[in-house]
Amino acid sequence: MALTVLATGDIHIGKKSSNIKDDAVEGATKYTWDRIVDYVIKNNVDVLALTGDIVDQDNRYFEAIGPLQSGFERLKQSNISVYMVAGNHDFEVLPQLVDSEKHSNIRLLGANGTWEMDTFSKNGKNIQFIGWSFPKKYVSEDPLLSFKISEIDPNLTTIGILHGDVGVDNSNYAPIDINNFMSHSVQAWILGHIHKPEILNKSEPIVYYPGSPHALSAKEQGIHGPILLTINSQTDIEIKQIPLSPVRYETLSVDITDKTDEASVRETVTSKLYEDAQSKKIELENVLFIIYDLILIGEHSKIKDLETWVNPIIADYDQEIEGVATQISVRKIELDVQPKVENMEELAKESSPAGVLAKTIIALQQGKTTEFADNLLQEWKSICNSINQSGTYHALRTTERFEIDENQDSTQYLLKECNRILTELIGQQNQ
Repeated sequence: MALTVLATGDIHIGKKSSNIKDDAVEGATKYTWDRIVDYVIKNNVDVLALTGDIVDQDNRYFEAIGPLQSGFERLKQSNISVYMVAGNHDFEVLPQLVDSEKHSNIRLLGANGTWEMDTFSKNGKNIQFIGWSFPKKYVSEDPLLSFKISEIDPNLTTIGILHGDVGVDNSNYAPIDINNFMSHSVQAWILGHIHKPEILNKSEPIVYYPGSPHALSAKEQGIHGPILLTINSQTDIEIKQIPLSPVRYETLSVDITDKTDEASVRETVTSKLYEDAQSKKIELENVLFIIYDLILIGEHSKIKDLETWVNPIIADYDQEIEGVATQISVRKIELDVQPKVENMEELAKESSPAGVLAKTIIALQQGKTTEFADNLLQEWKSICNSINQSGTYHALRTTERFEIDENQDSTQYLLKECNRILTELIGQQNQ
Protein backbone atom coordinates (compact mmCIF):
# COMPACT_ATOMS: atom_id res chain seq x y z
CA MET A 1 0.00 0.00 0.00
CA ALA A 2 1.33 3.46 -0.96
CA LEU A 3 2.19 6.17 1.53
CA THR A 4 0.83 9.69 0.95
CA VAL A 5 2.32 13.07 1.75
CA LEU A 6 0.54 16.43 1.40
CA ALA A 7 3.16 19.13 0.90
CA THR A 8 2.82 22.89 1.04
CA GLY A 9 4.47 26.01 2.41
CA ASP A 10 4.29 29.79 2.36
CA ILE A 11 0.92 29.86 4.12
CA HIS A 12 1.92 33.07 5.91
CA ILE A 13 -0.62 32.71 8.71
CA GLY A 14 -1.42 36.25 9.80
CA LYS A 15 -1.89 37.65 6.30
CA LYS A 16 -4.99 38.18 4.19
CA SER A 17 -5.69 38.29 0.46
CA SER A 18 -5.83 41.75 -1.08
CA ASN A 19 -9.04 43.13 -2.60
CA ILE A 20 -11.24 41.03 -0.32
CA LYS A 21 -13.89 42.56 1.93
CA ASP A 22 -12.60 43.09 5.46
CA ASP A 23 -15.37 40.99 7.00
CA ALA A 24 -14.69 37.98 4.74
CA VAL A 25 -13.01 35.47 7.06
CA GLU A 26 -12.21 33.27 4.05
CA GLY A 27 -9.67 35.85 2.89
CA ALA A 28 -7.39 35.12 5.84
CA THR A 29 -4.65 32.52 5.41
CA LYS A 30 -5.60 30.80 8.65
CA TYR A 31 -8.80 29.77 6.85
CA THR A 32 -6.76 27.85 4.29
CA TRP A 33 -4.62 26.31 7.05
CA ASP A 34 -7.84 24.85 8.48
CA ARG A 35 -8.77 23.60 4.99
CA ILE A 36 -5.39 21.86 4.69
CA VAL A 37 -5.86 20.14 8.05
CA ASP A 38 -9.41 19.13 7.07
CA TYR A 39 -8.19 17.66 3.78
CA VAL A 40 -5.41 15.64 5.41
CA ILE A 41 -7.76 14.18 8.01
CA LYS A 42 -10.67 13.51 5.65
CA ASN A 43 -8.46 11.78 3.06
CA ASN A 44 -6.36 9.79 5.53
CA VAL A 45 -3.09 11.34 4.35
CA ASP A 46 -0.11 9.85 6.18
CA VAL A 47 2.16 12.92 6.44
CA LEU A 48 1.83 16.68 6.16
CA ALA A 49 5.08 18.34 5.00
CA LEU A 50 5.52 22.10 5.44
CA THR A 51 8.28 23.94 3.58
CA GLY A 52 8.62 27.12 5.65
CA ASP A 53 7.05 30.57 6.00
CA ILE A 54 4.06 28.94 7.66
CA VAL A 55 3.72 32.03 9.84
CA ASP A 56 4.14 35.46 8.28
CA GLN A 57 6.50 37.10 10.77
CA ASP A 58 7.30 37.34 14.45
CA ASN A 59 4.67 40.03 15.05
CA ARG A 60 2.02 37.46 14.00
CA TYR A 61 2.86 35.13 16.88
CA PHE A 62 -0.36 35.72 18.81
CA GLU A 63 -2.50 35.55 15.68
CA ALA A 64 -0.87 32.30 14.56
CA ILE A 65 -0.56 30.37 17.81
CA GLY A 66 -4.25 29.51 18.12
CA PRO A 67 -4.96 28.22 14.58
CA LEU A 68 -1.57 26.53 14.24
CA GLN A 69 -1.60 24.60 17.49
CA SER A 70 -5.29 23.76 17.10
CA GLY A 71 -4.43 22.23 13.74
CA PHE A 72 -1.50 20.33 15.26
CA GLU A 73 -3.80 18.90 17.91
CA ARG A 74 -6.40 17.76 15.37
CA LEU A 75 -3.66 16.10 13.32
CA LYS A 76 -2.33 14.38 16.43
CA GLN A 77 -5.77 13.02 17.28
CA SER A 78 -5.95 11.59 13.75
CA ASN A 79 -2.47 10.03 14.06
CA ILE A 80 -1.00 12.18 11.26
CA SER A 81 2.67 13.17 11.36
CA VAL A 82 3.96 16.62 10.40
CA TYR A 83 7.47 17.39 9.13
CA MET A 84 8.47 21.00 8.60
CA VAL A 85 11.30 23.47 8.15
CA ALA A 86 11.47 27.17 8.97
CA GLY A 87 11.78 29.81 6.25
CA ASN A 88 13.08 33.36 6.19
CA HIS A 89 9.80 34.78 7.53
CA ASP A 90 9.32 32.36 10.43
CA PHE A 91 12.91 31.33 11.26
CA GLU A 92 12.44 32.64 14.79
CA VAL A 93 8.73 32.34 15.50
CA LEU A 94 8.04 28.84 14.11
CA PRO A 95 10.34 27.05 16.60
CA GLN A 96 8.55 28.96 19.37
CA LEU A 97 5.17 27.68 18.17
CA VAL A 98 6.24 24.04 17.86
CA ASP A 99 5.78 22.23 21.18
CA SER A 100 7.14 18.74 20.54
CA GLU A 101 6.26 17.60 24.06
CA LYS A 102 2.62 18.56 23.61
CA HIS A 103 2.44 17.46 19.98
CA SER A 104 4.66 14.41 19.56
CA ASN A 105 3.54 14.07 15.95
CA ILE A 106 5.29 17.33 14.96
CA ARG A 107 8.94 17.43 13.87
CA LEU A 108 10.83 20.62 12.97
CA LEU A 109 13.86 19.59 10.93
CA GLY A 110 17.21 21.34 10.59
CA ALA A 111 17.00 23.92 13.36
CA ASN A 112 19.84 26.47 13.39
CA GLY A 113 20.76 25.75 9.79
CA THR A 114 21.92 22.17 10.37
CA TRP A 115 20.69 19.34 8.15
CA GLU A 116 18.62 16.73 9.93
CA MET A 117 16.90 13.45 9.04
CA ASP A 118 14.02 11.47 10.48
CA THR A 119 12.36 8.24 9.37
CA PHE A 120 8.59 7.92 9.15
CA SER A 121 7.19 4.39 9.47
CA LYS A 122 3.68 3.07 8.89
CA ASN A 123 2.30 -0.34 8.02
CA GLY A 124 5.79 -1.72 7.53
CA LYS A 125 6.75 1.03 5.05
CA ASN A 126 9.35 3.76 5.61
CA ILE A 127 10.08 7.22 4.23
CA GLN A 128 13.10 9.30 5.16
CA PHE A 129 12.57 13.05 5.56
CA ILE A 130 15.51 15.44 5.49
CA GLY A 131 15.35 19.16 6.06
CA TRP A 132 17.20 22.39 6.71
CA SER A 133 15.75 25.46 8.45
CA PHE A 134 16.71 29.11 8.17
CA PRO A 135 18.88 30.05 11.18
CA LYS A 136 18.38 33.79 10.52
CA LYS A 137 16.45 36.08 8.20
CA TYR A 138 19.12 36.35 5.52
CA VAL A 139 21.23 33.48 4.21
CA SER A 140 23.53 34.10 1.27
CA GLU A 141 25.01 30.58 0.95
CA ASP A 142 23.53 27.55 -0.80
CA PRO A 143 22.39 25.23 2.05
CA LEU A 144 22.98 22.18 -0.16
CA LEU A 145 26.72 22.82 0.02
CA SER A 146 26.63 21.86 3.70
CA PHE A 147 24.48 18.77 3.16
CA LYS A 148 26.06 15.86 5.04
CA ILE A 149 23.82 13.09 6.37
CA SER A 150 25.66 9.78 6.37
CA GLU A 151 22.81 7.74 7.85
CA ILE A 152 20.53 8.02 4.80
CA ASP A 153 19.46 4.56 3.67
CA PRO A 154 19.78 4.49 -0.16
CA ASN A 155 17.17 1.72 -0.30
CA LEU A 156 14.42 3.93 1.18
CA THR A 157 12.49 6.75 -0.45
CA THR A 158 13.86 10.10 0.77
CA ILE A 159 11.92 13.39 0.67
CA GLY A 160 13.83 16.65 1.08
CA ILE A 161 12.10 19.70 2.58
CA LEU A 162 13.83 23.01 1.96
CA HIS A 163 13.11 26.74 1.79
CA GLY A 164 15.18 28.74 -0.65
CA ASP A 165 15.68 30.62 -3.90
CA VAL A 166 16.59 28.29 -6.76
CA GLY A 167 18.59 29.76 -9.63
CA VAL A 168 19.14 33.22 -8.10
CA ASP A 169 22.86 33.42 -7.36
CA ASN A 170 22.83 36.71 -5.49
CA SER A 171 19.73 36.03 -3.40
CA ASN A 172 19.74 36.71 0.34
CA TYR A 173 17.23 33.89 0.84
CA ALA A 174 19.32 30.74 0.51
CA PRO A 175 20.37 30.78 -3.17
CA ILE A 176 20.29 27.23 -4.51
CA ASP A 177 22.05 25.86 -7.59
CA ILE A 178 19.59 23.42 -9.14
CA ASN A 179 22.46 21.12 -10.12
CA ASN A 180 23.18 20.51 -6.43
CA PHE A 181 19.88 18.65 -6.06
CA MET A 182 21.24 15.94 -8.32
CA SER A 183 24.20 15.12 -6.08
CA HIS A 184 22.29 13.33 -3.32
CA SER A 185 20.28 10.14 -2.90
CA VAL A 186 16.97 12.01 -2.61
CA GLN A 187 13.95 11.11 -4.74
CA ALA A 188 11.92 14.33 -4.27
CA TRP A 189 12.73 17.86 -3.14
CA ILE A 190 9.73 19.91 -2.01
CA LEU A 191 10.57 23.60 -1.77
CA GLY A 192 9.27 26.79 -0.21
CA HIS A 193 9.79 30.53 -0.83
CA ILE A 194 8.37 30.96 -4.36
CA HIS A 195 4.59 31.45 -4.33
CA LYS A 196 4.01 30.36 -7.93
CA PRO A 197 3.61 26.57 -8.35
CA GLU A 198 6.46 25.30 -10.50
CA ILE A 199 8.06 21.98 -11.39
CA LEU A 200 11.82 22.53 -11.74
CA ASN A 201 12.67 18.89 -12.43
CA LYS A 202 10.16 16.13 -13.19
CA SER A 203 12.14 13.11 -12.00
CA GLU A 204 15.42 11.74 -10.64
CA PRO A 205 14.95 13.72 -8.51
CA ILE A 206 11.62 15.54 -8.51
CA VAL A 207 12.20 19.23 -7.66
CA TYR A 208 8.94 21.07 -7.02
CA TYR A 209 7.71 24.40 -5.68
CA PRO A 210 4.10 23.75 -4.59
CA GLY A 211 3.65 27.52 -4.32
CA SER A 212 1.44 29.27 -1.81
CA PRO A 213 -1.75 27.32 -0.97
CA HIS A 214 -3.61 30.60 -0.47
CA ALA A 215 -3.36 33.27 -3.19
CA LEU A 216 -2.52 36.58 -1.53
CA SER A 217 -2.44 39.10 -4.37
CA ALA A 218 -2.85 39.61 -8.11
CA LYS A 219 0.79 38.55 -8.51
CA GLU A 220 -0.28 35.01 -7.55
CA GLN A 221 -2.63 34.13 -10.41
CA GLY A 222 -4.15 30.82 -11.37
CA ILE A 223 -4.73 27.67 -9.32
CA HIS A 224 -3.20 27.52 -5.83
CA GLY A 225 -3.12 24.65 -3.40
CA PRO A 226 -0.85 22.00 -1.84
CA ILE A 227 0.45 18.96 -3.72
CA LEU A 228 -0.29 15.35 -2.87
CA LEU A 229 2.55 12.86 -3.28
CA THR A 230 1.56 9.21 -3.58
CA ILE A 231 4.72 7.18 -2.97
CA ASN A 232 4.41 3.74 -4.51
CA SER A 233 8.17 3.14 -4.60
CA GLN A 234 11.47 5.00 -4.97
CA THR A 235 10.94 5.21 -8.71
CA ASP A 236 7.17 5.68 -8.69
CA ILE A 237 5.98 8.91 -7.06
CA GLU A 238 2.72 10.41 -8.29
CA ILE A 239 2.06 14.13 -7.78
CA LYS A 240 -1.29 15.90 -7.93
CA GLN A 241 -2.17 19.49 -7.08
CA ILE A 242 -5.09 19.96 -4.70
CA PRO A 243 -6.80 23.36 -5.30
CA LEU A 244 -7.69 24.69 -1.84
CA SER A 245 -7.21 28.45 -2.09
CA PRO A 246 -10.51 30.27 -1.48
CA VAL A 247 -9.22 33.17 -3.59
CA ARG A 248 -8.14 33.16 -7.23
CA TYR A 249 -6.70 36.00 -9.30
CA GLU A 250 -6.89 36.17 -13.09
CA THR A 251 -6.24 38.58 -15.97
CA LEU A 252 -8.74 38.87 -18.82
CA SER A 253 -8.48 40.83 -22.08
CA VAL A 254 -11.76 41.98 -23.64
CA ASP A 255 -12.02 43.36 -27.18
CA ILE A 256 -14.48 46.26 -27.28
CA THR A 257 -14.03 47.12 -30.98
CA ASP A 258 -17.34 48.33 -32.47
CA LYS A 259 -18.94 48.66 -29.02
CA THR A 260 -19.66 52.33 -29.52
CA ASP A 261 -21.97 53.16 -26.60
CA GLU A 262 -21.87 52.72 -22.84
CA ALA A 263 -24.52 49.99 -22.71
CA SER A 264 -22.83 47.73 -25.28
CA VAL A 265 -19.40 48.16 -23.65
CA ARG A 266 -20.72 47.26 -20.21
CA GLU A 267 -22.71 44.30 -21.54
CA THR A 268 -19.65 42.99 -23.40
CA VAL A 269 -17.37 43.35 -20.39
CA THR A 270 -19.69 41.68 -17.89
CA SER A 271 -20.63 38.84 -20.25
CA LYS A 272 -16.96 38.10 -21.02
CA LEU A 273 -16.10 38.10 -17.31
CA TYR A 274 -18.88 35.65 -16.57
CA GLU A 275 -18.00 33.44 -19.57
CA ASP A 276 -14.36 33.23 -18.51
CA ALA A 277 -15.22 32.39 -14.91
CA GLN A 278 -17.82 29.85 -16.08
CA SER A 279 -15.18 28.16 -18.27
CA LYS A 280 -13.11 27.57 -15.11
CA LYS A 281 -16.07 26.22 -13.15
CA ILE A 282 -14.58 22.76 -12.72
CA GLU A 283 -11.56 24.36 -11.01
CA LEU A 284 -13.61 26.60 -8.71
CA GLU A 285 -15.10 24.07 -6.33
CA ASN A 286 -13.15 25.50 -3.38
CA VAL A 287 -12.83 29.07 -4.71
CA LEU A 288 -15.09 31.65 -3.09
CA PHE A 289 -13.67 34.75 -4.80
CA ILE A 290 -12.31 35.08 -8.34
CA ILE A 291 -10.81 38.52 -8.84
CA TYR A 292 -9.93 39.89 -12.26
CA ASP A 293 -7.51 42.40 -13.69
CA LEU A 294 -9.36 43.54 -16.80
CA ILE A 295 -7.61 44.77 -19.96
CA LEU A 296 -9.71 46.44 -22.64
CA ILE A 297 -8.26 46.01 -26.12
CA GLY A 298 -9.27 46.74 -29.70
CA GLU A 299 -10.12 50.00 -31.43
CA HIS A 300 -12.46 52.67 -30.13
CA SER A 301 -13.39 56.23 -31.01
CA LYS A 302 -14.20 57.33 -27.45
CA ILE A 303 -11.28 56.21 -25.31
CA LYS A 304 -11.78 59.06 -22.86
CA ASP A 305 -15.42 58.07 -22.32
CA LEU A 306 -14.43 54.42 -21.81
CA GLU A 307 -12.82 55.24 -18.46
CA THR A 308 -16.07 56.76 -17.21
CA TRP A 309 -18.13 53.90 -18.54
CA VAL A 310 -16.16 51.01 -17.05
CA ASN A 311 -14.45 52.32 -13.91
CA PRO A 312 -17.58 51.87 -11.71
CA ILE A 313 -17.25 48.12 -12.24
CA ILE A 314 -14.39 48.04 -9.73
CA ALA A 315 -16.59 49.17 -6.87
CA ASP A 316 -19.99 47.88 -8.00
CA TYR A 317 -19.61 44.61 -9.92
CA ASP A 318 -20.20 41.46 -7.87
CA GLN A 319 -21.71 38.41 -9.61
CA GLU A 320 -22.04 34.83 -8.43
CA ILE A 321 -21.38 31.90 -10.77
CA GLU A 322 -24.37 29.63 -11.13
CA GLY A 323 -23.83 26.23 -9.54
CA VAL A 324 -20.87 27.21 -7.36
CA ALA A 325 -20.46 29.69 -4.52
CA THR A 326 -17.84 31.75 -6.36
CA GLN A 327 -18.20 35.51 -6.59
CA ILE A 328 -16.68 37.45 -9.52
CA SER A 329 -15.21 40.92 -8.98
CA VAL A 330 -12.77 43.28 -10.70
CA ARG A 331 -9.67 44.67 -9.02
CA LYS A 332 -8.24 46.80 -11.80
CA ILE A 333 -9.04 48.01 -15.33
CA GLU A 334 -6.37 48.85 -17.89
CA LEU A 335 -7.13 50.51 -21.22
CA ASP A 336 -4.94 49.16 -24.02
CA VAL A 337 -7.21 50.48 -26.74
CA GLN A 338 -6.10 51.92 -30.06
CA PRO A 339 -7.78 54.97 -31.60
CA LYS A 340 -10.15 54.13 -34.41
CA VAL A 341 -8.47 55.81 -37.37
CA GLU A 342 -9.37 54.87 -40.91
CA ASN A 343 -5.88 55.44 -42.37
CA MET A 344 -3.14 55.99 -39.80
CA GLU A 345 -0.39 56.10 -42.46
CA GLU A 346 -2.10 58.92 -44.37
CA LEU A 347 -2.77 60.86 -41.17
CA ALA A 348 0.93 60.52 -40.21
CA LYS A 349 1.89 62.53 -43.30
CA GLU A 350 0.11 65.61 -41.96
CA SER A 351 1.94 68.28 -39.95
CA SER A 352 -1.08 68.79 -37.67
CA PRO A 353 -1.01 67.71 -34.00
CA ALA A 354 -3.01 64.61 -34.98
CA GLY A 355 -0.46 63.87 -37.70
CA VAL A 356 2.46 64.16 -35.26
CA LEU A 357 0.73 61.78 -32.88
CA ALA A 358 -0.07 59.29 -35.66
CA LYS A 359 3.56 59.36 -36.83
CA THR A 360 4.75 58.76 -33.25
CA ILE A 361 2.32 55.86 -32.73
CA ILE A 362 3.49 54.11 -35.90
CA ALA A 363 7.13 54.59 -34.94
CA LEU A 364 6.66 53.27 -31.40
CA GLN A 365 4.74 50.24 -32.66
CA GLN A 366 7.69 49.45 -34.96
CA GLY A 367 10.22 49.77 -32.14
CA LYS A 368 11.43 53.15 -33.42
CA THR A 369 11.06 56.68 -32.07
CA THR A 370 10.46 60.29 -33.11
CA GLU A 371 11.68 63.67 -31.95
CA PHE A 372 8.28 64.24 -30.34
CA ALA A 373 8.51 60.93 -28.42
CA ASP A 374 12.07 61.66 -27.30
CA ASN A 375 11.02 65.05 -25.94
CA LEU A 376 8.10 63.52 -24.05
CA LEU A 377 10.35 60.86 -22.55
CA GLN A 378 12.93 63.41 -21.40
CA GLU A 379 10.23 65.54 -19.75
CA TRP A 380 8.79 62.45 -18.04
CA LYS A 381 12.20 61.45 -16.66
CA SER A 382 12.80 65.00 -15.50
CA ILE A 383 9.55 65.01 -13.52
CA CYS A 384 10.35 61.57 -12.05
CA ASN A 385 13.79 62.70 -10.94
CA SER A 386 12.42 65.91 -9.47
CA ILE A 387 9.85 64.02 -7.38
CA ASN A 388 12.22 61.24 -6.30
CA GLN A 389 14.97 63.66 -5.26
CA SER A 390 12.71 66.11 -3.47
CA GLY A 391 13.20 66.37 0.28
CA THR A 392 9.67 67.57 0.87
CA TYR A 393 6.19 66.57 -0.22
CA HIS A 394 4.58 68.49 -3.07
CA ALA A 395 1.02 68.38 -4.29
CA LEU A 396 0.82 66.52 -7.57
CA ARG A 397 -0.38 68.58 -10.49
CA THR A 398 -3.44 66.67 -11.62
CA THR A 399 -3.26 68.06 -15.15
CA GLU A 400 -0.05 66.12 -15.69
CA ARG A 401 -0.60 62.49 -16.64
CA PHE A 402 3.00 61.37 -16.16
CA GLU A 403 3.59 58.26 -14.08
CA ILE A 404 6.21 58.70 -11.38
CA ASP A 405 7.71 55.21 -11.74
CA GLU A 406 10.62 55.73 -14.12
CA ASN A 407 11.32 51.98 -14.20
CA GLN A 408 8.13 51.07 -16.03
CA ASP A 409 8.07 50.46 -19.80
CA SER A 410 8.31 54.01 -21.15
CA THR A 411 7.46 52.97 -24.71
CA GLN A 412 4.17 51.37 -23.70
CA TYR A 413 3.32 54.33 -21.52
CA LEU A 414 3.95 56.84 -24.33
CA LEU A 415 2.06 54.66 -26.80
CA LYS A 416 -1.03 54.58 -24.59
CA GLU A 417 -0.93 58.31 -24.00
CA CYS A 418 -0.47 59.11 -27.69
CA ASN A 419 -3.39 56.83 -28.55
CA ARG A 420 -5.57 58.50 -25.93
CA ILE A 421 -4.78 62.03 -27.07
CA LEU A 422 -5.16 61.19 -30.76
CA THR A 423 -8.59 59.70 -30.12
CA GLU A 424 -9.64 62.86 -28.25
CA LEU A 425 -8.40 65.07 -31.11
CA ILE A 426 -10.25 63.03 -33.72
CA GLY A 427 -13.37 63.08 -31.57
CA GLN A 428 -13.24 66.88 -31.33
CA GLN A 429 -12.76 67.19 -35.07
CA ASN A 430 -15.82 65.02 -35.71
CA GLN A 431 -18.12 67.03 -33.44
